[in-house]
Amino acid sequence: MYNLALKNQTFFSMILLADSGSTKTHWKLLKPNNTLESHYTKGLNPYFAGEETFLTVLGDGFPINKNEIRHLYFYGSGCAAENKALFVTDFLKQHFTTAQIFVYSDLFGACRALLGNNPGIVCILGTGSVSCVFDGNNIVDNVPSLGYILGDEAGGVSLGRELLRAYFYKNFPPELHDAFHETFQITRDELLLNIYHSPSPNAYLATFSSFLKTNYTHPFLHEMISNCFRNFFTNHIIKYPDYQKLPLVFTGSVSSNLQDILTEVAAEYNLTIQKIMKEPMPGLVEYHQQNLI
Repeated sequence: MYNLALKNQTFFSMILLADSGSTKTHWKLLKPNNTLESHYTKGLNPYFAGEETFLTVLGDGFPINKNEIRHLYFYGSGCAAENKALFVTDFLKQHFTTAQIFVYSDLFGACRALLGNNPGIVCILGTGSVSCVFDGNNIVDNVPSLGYILGDEAGGVSLGRELLRAYFYKNFPPELHDAFHETFQITRDELLLNIYHSPSPNAYLATFSSFLKTNYTHPFLHEMISNCFRNFFTNHIIKYPDYQKLPLVFTGSVSSNLQDILTEVAAEYNLTIQKIMKEPMPGLVEYHQQNLI
């Protein structure tokens, strides 16, 4: 975490929350009368979004009057490293000149959203994947995220990669091959061009995982998804010494869209998932309203 907080702040001023991933950023404005306002922009993961992207997103076209913001809480993918948090903070300071700036990792935001001030194991399965142990105040244990090339087990990028491999290696049953072809109309040359020249190859690969939302019940895909989830549990969850004693919670589009299979795999490890939240923003709003920060 890196913050520029001042003391004695009050809730009764404009508060802006941001939940930012590699694909999109969800902005939620909390107004003094407790009304809410939502906006979406491009993702601001500092590992993939450079100065030009930050300037474009935060520039004149930004959908909120920045001069009205008094407190800004930015929960972002890629912000766990202090140098990346500083990079994001510097840009936010330039554009939100009247606000106190807080920059946290998206994982810490998920902890607050899913558990509030209670302990548990928190997992994000979105474009990428990550997990941690939360003690109610801080992250106290964390299997490191190795990014979309080495890690991100069971994230959208991992699932998208498995789908593409099955399609181009001709491992799909005929009906799935035809459905995938009809959906994406992708050639090998187009695929490689986008992977190696796209500014956000992880987000690009994750787009293919949308195929699973309506086709996950097919036995071939059910097993493929199950194996990806097993990799996540093996490499993340069971590495925490008290994993069988702590509440287990998930957020992210993958965990929400494929929760039936996720729940099945959890049961293979004698675990019950306590909560699955599609996105953390509703929980973050509740947290900040209750804690007046």
